[in-house]
Amino acid sequence: MVKMVKEESSFEARKAVICFQYVERIKSELIIASRLLMEMGDLRGDELSGAKKLLASFMDALLSEINIANNVLGLKNFEEARMRVVGVKEKILADDYAEANRRVSEAISFITTSGQHAAQVLKQNNLL
Repeated sequence: MVKMVKEESSFEARKAVICFQYVERIKSELIIASRLLMEMGDLRGDELSGAKKLLASFMDALLSEINIANNVLGLKNFEEARMRVVGVKEKILADDYAEANRRVSEAISFITTSGQHAAQVLKQNNLL
């Protein structure tokens, strides 16, 4: 019985490591997206057109990363963040950068919330 509890604890710690890694990577990418969005208002003409295409591509890559994390971990907050990022891309294409940035902020909150339990488990296991 004690061994089973230890194995469950070990499994939970492994899942926490994986979750923490995804959370930190996705959170960093969302922060980059936010910074890029803040620059969009200063661009005009061809610069703006090219930047919109690149930022939309970046958001697609970010969506892929969130989808992978969601498939691995199955956490609802990753799905919520994914939905916000889909909305970000729509707002970028509509030139509504303030709303896009607001949705990025919401996605950051969902992702950060997902990592709180993982961080707690890692601290309990002296891994963080």
